Amino acid sequence: MRTRVYVDGFNLYYGALKGTPFKWLNLVELSYRLLPAGHTIERLNYFTARVSGALDAGAPARQQVYLSALDTLPEVGVHFGRFLAKTNWRPLTNLPVADRRIDTPRPVTLPAGNHLVADLEKTLPVGGFSINGAGKRKRRKAARSLPDAVVAEVHTMEEKGSDVNLAVHLLNDAWKGLFEVAVVISNDTDLVTPIRMVSVERKKPVFVVCPGRWSIAPQLRDVASRVRHIRPAMLKAAQFPDCLPDTTISKPPDW
Repeated sequence: MRTRVYVDGFNLYYGALKGTPFKWLNLVELSYRLLPAGHTIERLNYFTARVSGALDAGAPARQQVYLSALDTLPEVGVHFGRFLAKTNWRPLTNLPVADRRIDTPRPVTLPAGNHLVADLEKTLPVGGFSINGAGKRKRRKAARSLPDAVVAEVHTMEEKGSDVNLAVHLLNDAWKGLFEVAVVISNDTDLVTPIRMVSVERKKPVFVVCPGRWSIAPQLRDVASRVRHIRPAMLKAAQFPDCLPDTTISKPPDW
């Protein structure tokens, strides 16, 4: 059966690959292991974004090596979203600290442990604060307080575009009749509507593959034609060789 695979790269990474020795993953080989016999993968679309080196200077280089490995597979096409770096003020429910000073208008040092904000509100003024090592001073921005919560300014990296790109490609390919079966590797409930449109309205089977560490979202299970889970044994069996033949591409040493 003519089959197309749609991979949510970051959902796969955080659900099945992070912290494992299986990051050097041949996605086409993995997809065949997820499917019954008789399927031919004509196209695999991989949706990702260029990672930042802000927290790990080597991450962009490792990602590029992996993308080069994927590029050796004729079935694979890579589609890029983007990362959005921003700061936000967020209300806190728990504050894990280890003998750090909490900079508020009245500095407080808390003992090591987890401190529920409901209890901290008896001690800390409402408003923003920062956490510094003992004895260190840091200029603190003016607090933007919320009426009923302790808040902190946090730095976030948000990946944008992959879910939309995946949905558009899935729907466009279905309407063009480019596959008989689709495989979506993701546990993102933002994809419920496009999967339902393909599986229910277009009557084309959609296999939803859940990265192995999670239970599949019930909303996705309801619209999937079939559900599979990625197991560690599948990942282990679907690795690229450490050095790809006839290329200079090698598995990153710390993978």
